[in-house]
Amino acid sequence: MTTPSLIDSSGRSISLGPQVGTGGEGSVFALSNGDHVAKIYHNSPTLQTQDKLRAMIALTNAELLKVAAWPMGLLFHARTRQPAGFMMPRIVDCQPIQHLYNPAMRLRSFPKAGWDFQIRTARNLAAAFDEIHKAGCLVGDVNQSNAMVSSKAMVKLIDCDSFQVRANGKQYLCEVGVPHYTPPELQGKQLRGVVRTENHDRFGLAVLIFQLLFVGRHPYAGVFQGKGDPSFEQLIAEFRFAHGPKAHSWQMGPPLLTPAFDDIPPELGGLFRRAFERGSEIGTRPLATQWLQPLDQLLRNLADCVADSGHKYWKGTRGCVWCRLAANNGPDYYYGVADDSGTFSVDEEKLRGVQKRLEAARLVDFPYDRARYSSGKSLQPNPLPSGLEEHHSTATVLGLVGGACFLAMPLGFVHRVFLVVGLLGSLVFGLWCAILVFQSPLQHELRRRRKARTLALADVEGIEDEWEGHLKSYRRDRSASMQAINGLISECRSLETLYQSEFRQLSVTAEANARIRHLRLHLLADAEIEKIGTMRKQMLASHGIFTAADVEWNRVYNIKGFGNDLTGRVVAWKDDVLRQFRFDPKSGVSPADRKTLTVRVRTRQQQILAEIDRRTDALEALATKCRARVDTLKPLMREAVAEWEQTEADLELLERRT
Repeated sequence: MTTPSLIDSSGRSISLGPQVGTGGEGSVFALSNGDHVAKIYHNSPTLQTQDKLRAMIALTNAELLKVAAWPMGLLFHARTRQPAGFMMPRIVDCQPIQHLYNPAMRLRSFPKAGWDFQIRTARNLAAAFDEIHKAGCLVGDVNQSNAMVSSKAMVKLIDCDSFQVRANGKQYLCEVGVPHYTPPELQGKQLRGVVRTENHDRFGLAVLIFQLLFVGRHPYAGVFQGKGDPSFEQLIAEFRFAHGPKAHSWQMGPPLLTPAFDDIPPELGGLFRRAFERGSEIGTRPLATQWLQPLDQLLRNLADCVADSGHKYWKGTRGCVWCRLAANNGPDYYYGVADDSGTFSVDEEKLRGVQKRLEAARLVDFPYDRARYSSGKSLQPNPLPSGLEEHHSTATVLGLVGGACFLAMPLGFVHRVFLVVGLLGSLVFGLWCAILVFQSPLQHELRRRRKARTLALADVEGIEDEWEGHLKSYRRDRSASMQAINGLISECRSLETLYQSEFRQLSVTAEANARIRHLRLHLLADAEIEKIGTMRKQMLASHGIFTAADVEWNRVYNIKGFGNDLTGRVVAWKDDVLRQFRFDPKSGVSPADRKTLTVRVRTRQQQILAEIDRRTDALEALATKCRARVDTLKPLMREAVAEWEQTEADLELLERRT
């Protein structure tokens, strides 16, 4: 196509840059300033189109330019001065909204967009529609291609020259539409000459919002429980909304592997019912502004999934809806959304701190020396009791007499009487003397003082044994604690090897798991397969075939009514889906699996470090406890040693007397 020479309404020359897009009516070219583009019609626009564009240009304001590729000025052929097209803001960094709400497309175009991103997009979409409606215009041909989404969830509406515009008492109509976004009351009707209402626009807006919140599912895409095989357009025309408490009354049920209606707040559910149930055609569908507050409220009430931080869900529902669907062999809708599922490394800084504490908690010696507890002074023995010399002289006389008798015994060789008298005398007087000596006060006192010394020494030795027992217990407990702590440190350092080993094991099956996830993202209910309509899809679903992952030749072929032809078509669809699969090793391991492993190993490390802290605290306390126990013995030891030394002195004094 030859680039035409153009001028604007002021006669200034307009230089077109590279072509950036094309459509049925015209092509879009970049302009030199970079902020704007020009749409140049393939054929000269009609007078009605020119009037419509002038009316839209007159309505231009800053808010419209923020949300739409709104016409800003007419462009003319420089030679003929005939209208050629118009200038509008350039839309950059944007993808069609279908690339966001469709799960498979989203993984390619918005790989890091989670459910919260889609809610923000829905909110911004409603705000964009509100600006169009405030200007007295309607989008008219609402569809999945004329709403664009940026990487920041901002929405831009395009193809604005097809909008319905009311200006200067005239209606410039939008006479085309996409059936899936056309309200029930307009289904099957010729749109030429039809004046759209804002209520019609609200239907299309509600459908897009529903698709954003329900992973691309259309509000009328469900399980038809009646007879026949109605077309999708017929389901819409008959108001067969597949969700909500009354869906069963018009023979509909919600689709499988999709969030339930109670996974969103009741206020939002009420808005969807107002938009899609019978009665909505009389003007009761929610205004664009009525979506803003509930969507903002939902954003404020999202919970983070503990298994996968890329999963966000409404706090009022029963746990993570995305984990629930994946656990039932459904699609892992938000796989890979989490920026980082986390990894594991040993907390070496913490372990270095433990080592310093262990070095500081060195073995403490508690030496014992009995001499240290001696008073060191010359002790004054206790005085001897009076009367110790009683029976002393008598014992002496008896001893001498007994001795004399004993000496007389050899005279028995001279005369036998001397032997008998000497023997009897030595025995009688010797025994008498021994008894007298044993029962004397002196011997009694001597025995008493010896016993006192023995008891005092036993007390000293008992305290010494207790002291030594405390020291042995301290050394034994310290050795056991050091051994246990060092074992825990070794286990903690081994966790990194364990983590890497188990992660490698997960990676072994990563590609196969990724292939299954890819197949599960493609639902049969959304597939366009020749000769496979709603009823046949429901037959497949009744046999557990919901996604491409469930499709196997024998499973499909054995269903009544499916022969080689239909089975081949379904299997060919699966093969086509499989050809689109591309494995990315970097994101092969699922975030949930990786996080589960990471959390488990991190939790074990925390448990080990907590146990190390507990044991190190106990180790550091051992010396203090031992010192406290020893300190309680010191005064007892001083008393015992003093008592023992006193008994020694007392005994020594008496023994010198004997």
